[in-house]
Amino acid sequence: MGERIKYTIINPYETVDWDTWGVYKANLHTHSTISDAEVPLEDMVQAYYDLGYDILAMTDHGVIGKGWNTPVQPNGIFNYYRPIKPISEERYKELTTGADRGGRGMLDVKGCIEANMAVLTKTHVNGLFTTYGQGIWGKENDYRDAVAGIDKVGTYSFLNHLGDWTGAKKDHSISHSEVYIAYFAEIFRDFRSCLGMEIFNMRDNDTQGDRILWDELLQVVIPTGRNIWAFANDDSHRLDHVGHSFELFMLPENNEENLKIALKNGTFFAAGRHDKSDPDNIIENASGLVPIVKRIDVDKENAIITLTLDESRDCRLIEWIANGEVIASGNTIALNDYEDKLGCYIRFRLVGEGGVTYSQPFELRYEGRVDKPIPSHALAKYRTLGGKMRVFVYQSMPYVIVKMIRESRKKKKAKK
Repeated sequence: MGERIKYTIINPYETVDWDTWGVYKANLHTHSTISDAEVPLEDMVQAYYDLGYDILAMTDHGVIGKGWNTPVQPNGIFNYYRPIKPISEERYKELTTGADRGGRGMLDVKGCIEANMAVLTKTHVNGLFTTYGQGIWGKENDYRDAVAGIDKVGTYSFLNHLGDWTGAKKDHSISHSEVYIAYFAEIFRDFRSCLGMEIFNMRDNDTQGDRILWDELLQVVIPTGRNIWAFANDDSHRLDHVGHSFELFMLPENNEENLKIALKNGTFFAAGRHDKSDPDNIIENASGLVPIVKRIDVDKENAIITLTLDESRDCRLIEWIANGEVIASGNTIALNDYEDKLGCYIRFRLVGEGGVTYSQPFELRYEGRVDKPIPSHALAKYRTLGGKMRVFVYQSMPYVIVKMIRESRKKKKAKK
């Protein structure tokens, strides 16, 4: 036998004090009648409060939230000129202090927006604690400009429901496309303020192929010196959208400063009640509490990661994933037992009667690691003069409208 590899495990949860920190349930992608949702602001906030959420960000299209109790300027046409009103000061205080639920208030995350407004291709970017995007109309078939705008003002973003744009929601194999891998990898490489991507959105219809893309991106982005955090949100527009996908943050106390630190460090989990990535093992409308760990121990000397589960929650399966493949199961993994299957990261997935919980990736550093480069060659044809002209047209609304009309006509003919 050869010499065992000496791994350095970069644990995103290393700063967590498992004995004293709490678990806080969050939704960071939420809409109201301030933009295109059917539900008034107060009713949407109340729905999350009633379900026991601890953190809520209102991210209406093209509107930066200033607080649930603070008036904002909607974009008339986009919210159909509907009247809007903030939550009363009295109710706001009750919600944020938890006056009627045992003192457990819900954090109002301010300065949030879904940027790249009003694009038909739904290339949306979530902005957090930002000043960018108010009333700015978006660019079709483009994520990069909104990320760059948010980065320029020094705040955070993450990418929303990628599979809705790539088409991986219908064909998972698209997530292996070098064009999409290169496009998104270059965004993550160039803008570290873009923290990650939604791997779950609502009922997982649009994102069911996006865990595949996430794994592809991790393999080429981690070697550039950064990680990609997983997000999970409802993208709620109606009340029946509430409560499907969510983050679970590990925090010493529920406040904005701690939330910012957790977002940067990755001390949170992506969870949901639906997981449709495997057509042979679809999870849908799970009920109860999702599984979660109450401790993660990393034996640095022996390269062993051990999970201690919260036994009050059902968990029937623990999977360890590397390079997009399940390589082990169980609450402990000894990395040296899987040397031939490991690349630059390992992550775990928990499955229980309440749904699924995904960890953030643990980067693995070791001598002899063979890294995959970003396949930027796949974008070369778009960087010629002719390619740039095609991209310019591709990112215009008239092009998208014409394309949608043609596709609609094709569907009607096919039905005949």
